[in-house]
Amino acid sequence: MGTMKSGVYRIVSWPGELVPEARVLTAGEDGVTVTAPGAAPEREQEFSVEVREDGVAAIQFPARLFPSRSLSYRNAEAGERAVLGPVSDFPTREWKIEPAPQKPLPPPCFLRVPGQDLMLVVSPKPIFPPALELAPFSSDLRHAWALLPVTRD
Repeated sequence: MGTMKSGVYRIVSWPGELVPEARVLTAGEDGVTVTAPGAAPEREQEFSVEVREDGVAAIQFPARLFPSRSLSYRNAEAGERAVLGPVSDFPTREWKIEPAPQKPLPPPCFLRVPGQDLMLVVSPKPIFPPALELAPFSSDLRHAWALLPVTRD
């Protein structure tokens, strides 16, 4: 896959046996969650992904606006909930975008905490809407994401 390009993306959870439908990363009043496609306004499901050459990226919301908030967490530890950081947070939390070895299409990837054995996953806790949290790294596709470019006419 190589290093992906910076741009505006819709970030979709990879469907699997337990959750056959894809869910879209969504920023709303309750923070960042996943919802069904179309269950929230499009602007709440679009994130600006600013990628460096090494594949490390800042994932910002709202897309196309500055200042914005980043997909963040308070502490880098398993079970820590993913949140939207404050406006113009510094330093911005970064994520390592790592391609899945399975390589189906569209190419899935894992959103990892750089330099640590942690990744962003949909929380297994029975809450609605489903929250996001950090978990130990696993190459299981049920923890993968597809970053789908948003294009405007």
